[in-house]
Amino acid sequence: MTADRRRTSIRTRLLAAFLLVALAAAVGLSAYFLNQAESFGLRRLDESLRSEGQLAASAIEAALGTSGSGATLASDGPKRAIQSLVEAARDSTSRLLIVDARGKAVADSYVGVFSPGDEVVSVANVSSALKGKTVAGLGYQDSGRRILDIAVPVKAGGKVVGAVIASGTTFSALTVVFDYFPEIATVVVIFLVAALLLTELLTRWLTAPLRELQAGAAALASDHGVRVQPSGPRETHDLAVAFNELAEEIESSSVELHEEERRKSRFVSDVSHELRSPLTGIRLAAETLLDGDIEPTDEKRFLATIIREADRLTGLANDLLQLQRIEGATGELPLARVDFTQAARLAVEANEPLAMERGVTVSVEGEAPMVLGSRDRLQQVVGNLVDNAVRHTPSGRRVTVALSEDDGQAVLRVLDEGPGIPEPDLANLFQRFYRAQYSRDRATGGAGLGLAIVKAIVTSHLGTIEAANRPEGGALFTVRLPKLRG
Repeated sequence: MTADRRRTSIRTRLLAAFLLVALAAAVGLSAYFLNQAESFGLRRLDESLRSEGQLAASAIEAALGTSGSGATLASDGPKRAIQSLVEAARDSTSRLLIVDARGKAVADSYVGVFSPGDEVVSVANVSSALKGKTVAGLGYQDSGRRILDIAVPVKAGGKVVGAVIASGTTFSALTVVFDYFPEIATVVVIFLVAALLLTELLTRWLTAPLRELQAGAAALASDHGVRVQPSGPRETHDLAVAFNELAEEIESSSVELHEEERRKSRFVSDVSHELRSPLTGIRLAAETLLDGDIEPTDEKRFLATIIREADRLTGLANDLLQLQRIEGATGELPLARVDFTQAARLAVEANEPLAMERGVTVSVEGEAPMVLGSRDRLQQVVGNLVDNAVRHTPSGRRVTVALSEDDGQAVLRVLDEGPGIPEPDLANLFQRFYRAQYSRDRATGGAGLGLAIVKAIVTSHLGTIEAANRPEGGALFTVRLPKLRG
């Protein structure tokens, strides 16, 4: 048997704990009430025996008084009174014993116990009563019942001439258990069954949220969308809420992990695809040159092809390295105060040869506040966006770089008058190796890393970039960077 199987469940422990508490409470309450009942019986018996003993002593004292001075308990008057009291006591449940001043029995309502003249030594309270004190003695019978003796002194002429001992018995807690054992056993069985049923229902109710959590945790291993309904006491409710929050994090992490795996797989596929074309071109050109017997003009054309495709491979490798430096652990930027307006103008000037070649006019309008960052990287952002806009703007049209400040941010907008961006492409425009439908040809679209680099640089500067279509036609790229304070 494994350790897990040897462990008892919370439900079993609660069931055992509740049963133990119920039994302890039942035993404790039963002992308390039996003790109280026994005490009550003893008090009632004490009152009854004291009254009986005092009445008997008063009757004997009255008989002694009417018999004249010098009368004793053996005199006719007291003797008749004693006999009447003893006879009356025999018809009751109590015992009446009268002793003289020497501690010898005069009369006893119990026949065959003490005879007249016997020394009463078994009753411990006799000596105290003969000293003039009313005392009580408490003990047990062999049957377990409680026995109470009340000794009352009998006085005549200011002297103690004897004593009256009134005795009686009452039940004890032990005798109640013995006398009513069948009934008590029946009640105990009924109580245990009722307690077991109630405890079972209570433990089921208390552990129901825990069982639901257990089932949810087991199902979470295969289904990250599992959630549980918070219910029950505050502790289990809070535990269910925490479980759902953990499940949310696990599901989110799982989705991100799958997305990351998908991106990696797509990245490898895209890189392989991008490398295949220039490598194929280089191989074909090299094989043709190796075959020999070609015209000098064709030889130069094939060599130019090799150089061009090699340049494409170099550019692709450089772009990938840039992304790695920006996004990876080595992408820490040298931060400094950057005049964003000047960086934008320098980037536009660097793209003027391309703009003139394509017959596109590029202008810079407005000014932006200072920002904190890398001037070279920010200039690269503007340069890539302007390059992208120029390549997609027909000859004779304009590209505008608008600079401004908005809500504590430096804002750069690059507007072109090209065909715009198809709506399905807007959401994926900044992904690696993604080329929109309108730029599929490699002459304008490149490897699809330019905008991904722009996005990475802007993000590393705690900024945002968005792409949209202008209502009047053309594309609009908006970059927002935090303004440098002070």
